[in-house]
Amino acid sequence: MPPSSPALVSVDWGTSAFRARLAAADGSALDAIEAEVGATGLASGAHEAFLEAQIGAWRRRFPDLPIVMSGMVGSRQGWVEAPYAPCPAGAAEIAAAMTPVPTTRIGRVFVVPGLSARDARGAPDVMRGEETQILGALAATGRADGLFVLPGTHSKWARVEAGRIVDFATFMTGEVFAALKDHTLLGRLMTPPDGSDAASAADAFARGLAASAALDRPGDLLHAIFMTRTLGLFHELPPHALADYLSGLLIGAEILAGAGGARAAIVVGSPALAARYRAAGEALGVALSPAADHCATLGQIALLKTLGAL
Repeated sequence: MPPSSPALVSVDWGTSAFRARLAAADGSALDAIEAEVGATGLASGAHEAFLEAQIGAWRRRFPDLPIVMSGMVGSRQGWVEAPYAPCPAGAAEIAAAMTPVPTTRIGRVFVVPGLSARDARGAPDVMRGEETQILGALAATGRADGLFVLPGTHSKWARVEAGRIVDFATFMTGEVFAALKDHTLLGRLMTPPDGSDAASAADAFARGLAASAALDRPGDLLHAIFMTRTLGLFHELPPHALADYLSGLLIGAEILAGAGGARAAIVVGSPALAARYRAAGEALGVALSPAADHCATLGQIALLKTLGAL
């Protein structure tokens, strides 16, 4: 197959956005579509029609291409539930648990399952979509082992050994930041950044990171969060920098807990968010190296190859 020939329709369909790529076998995009329509926001029975409306032109040109979807589209609130595969799991276990979706108009569709794990206390944890990105990052870097961080609303830190995800932990960093900023008194002193004083925002972020590194007891984070307000009340930080302090505090606490003493990890995410995590990691002594920007597609390709479908 020539490198420029399409090999699959790659769909990353999360809670708030739809992203599809007409992709070659090396993961490069020949065409791409994005829509701010989450998989969990559509009514039951509406997913196939929405997908056909988005990728129908590709389907008519290339009717035999497999369609692989990962993300919350496979959740209980999505199109069809793809049950969680238990860790440890690599490409073989994940591919074996892929769920075919019966369709009437668009042909072969496969949904990648999520993963489940239990922490040291025996509590369950889950991911859905990140497992595919991790497989793609492994393929892009040629690695079989390592620590991976996928920052976002619910950040994931995953440990990989011999090509298999052996365990992971979820941190609600992005969602907690948004909730504290928008729905508590912490946000009342905050003003949006205006770009006029980037240095003070950077200093506030660094101050938050330093505060996270100084936490000794589990409850200390709750005290440090309240300092977002008092630092503003006493004019020790300007209003436009308070959100950066809170961001630094929460991201720093996540990195220190997620890294667990490790000094290096691969960060998989959007360039802007990955850069923020890399800056935080550098300040805290954890080197975070960026992964390729199309890891979801690369992971789906690895799964199709495992199934012998590519």
